[in-house]
Amino acid sequence: MIPTYEPGPFLVDALRGILAQDPGRQVLQIAIVDDASPTVDVAALVATLAPEGRIEIHRNLENLGLAGNWNRGIELARGEFVHLLHQDDLVLPGFYAQLLQGFAADPGVGMAFCRHAFVDESGQWTRRSHRERWRPGILSRWLDRISQRQRIQCPAALVRRSVYERLGGFRSDLAYALDWEMWVRIAAAYAVWFEPQILACYRRHGGSETTRLDRAGSIGTDTLRAIEIFSHHLPKQSCDRLRSHAYQRLIHVQLRNARKLLARRNVAGAREQLEIARSGLQRLPAGLARVLRNCQLRRIERRCTTREPS
Repeated sequence: MIPTYEPGPFLVDALRGILAQDPGRQVLQIAIVDDASPTVDVAALVATLAPEGRIEIHRNLENLGLAGNWNRGIELARGEFVHLLHQDDLVLPGFYAQLLQGFAADPGVGMAFCRHAFVDESGQWTRRSHRERWRPGILSRWLDRISQRQRIQCPAALVRRSVYERLGGFRSDLAYALDWEMWVRIAAAYAVWFEPQILACYRRHGGSETTRLDRAGSIGTDTLRAIEIFSHHLPKQSCDRLRSHAYQRLIHVQLRNARKLLARRNVAGAREQLEIARSGLQRLPAGLARVLRNCQLRRIERRCTTREPS
């Protein structure tokens, strides 16, 4: 299922990656779910790629937003497993065959994902995601790891449709961390399988939704909100510990971002990052928050107060 909005040539690349390993329409549904793009003719973009009718095109009558369109794709999916492949991303040969092995190995697996590469506008690999284990298999203590930080990108994941139906769809009150919140929900309820081969690519470029949210300063606040939300799905005996680890990780990221912005003399931007870090500190136990404030936050605060805004 391919959610789109004003897609460009990257959509053609995404479709070619799927069609290169297409077992046929009896096995694989390929559907574009367009969120009422105002200017792009999606049908014209895909017309030369496959026989007529091989790629379904569904167009929303009105714009549903990011979460709404992803959920619409799940509603339209007819298969046992759902792959949300965004219009800018790619799957590599063997993706479906390898990940389906994880579901076949254990009926308790609710989600399977592979290691992925980050690529730029030209398709060049810029870095790789974590190798969660060396051999394919079910991840142990996965909830501890995924609840601390985002470790999966959508193109790398397959999820049982019944899992989405049981847990509910993606949350419309999250703009950036809606996928992370979903992965935590799944990890709290199901076993998760990992394939260590790099079989998917997540593209970062200047026109992506992630870039837009980053420029708007929305990522940190949205991540705070996601932690608050998924805490309700964590086991009672480990909820406080896991939530604390998630906030600590967020604080670390915000302070790192603040240091980078200060190095570019963007004091105003650094102060925005500090505000989010302070919000995270307020959610930590008092003793731990005091240590983090004394060790890290105050040094950056002093640097912000001694520099003029750029």
